[in-house]
Amino acid sequence: MRAKAPKPLSAITGFGLLGVASFSLNLGLSALLHEMIGASTELSFGISLTVVFIVNFLACRYLIFDAAGGNPLRQLIAFALSSLVFRGMEYVAFLLLHTVIGIHYLAAITAVLGVSAISKFLFYRGAVFVGNDDSNQPRP
Repeated sequence: MRAKAPKPLSAITGFGLLGVASFSLNLGLSALLHEMIGASTELSFGISLTVVFIVNFLACRYLIFDAAGGNPLRQLIAFALSSLVFRGMEYVAFLLLHTVIGIHYLAAITAVLGVSAISKFLFYRGAVFVGNDDSNQPRP
């Protein structure tokens, strides 16, 4: 029997917790690989980004959005492409707020990442991690 889809509030909470866990894993794994293993900082961070990307995909697919019934390859490609697009939009938004408008860089980063997190949650929930790919209907 298939598990029931998570309620929106629990999915939002899970997505937020995943963000905190991803940051911690990224920082910790980068430090571990560099400090303990002796890998270069560039290699350490690259490996860390890859691991976090995979963990985020799996957590979103199976835990946050309960979308195991969907096509995993389609979801992976959509997740990867949308991640690249979101990162590009975050950078452009940061440049507009900080460089063009003159908002302090920490305030700009906070605003950009806050809006981006909400946007990603809604996009992933409605377009990427749908449980049944035969249905083009977004979840209520």
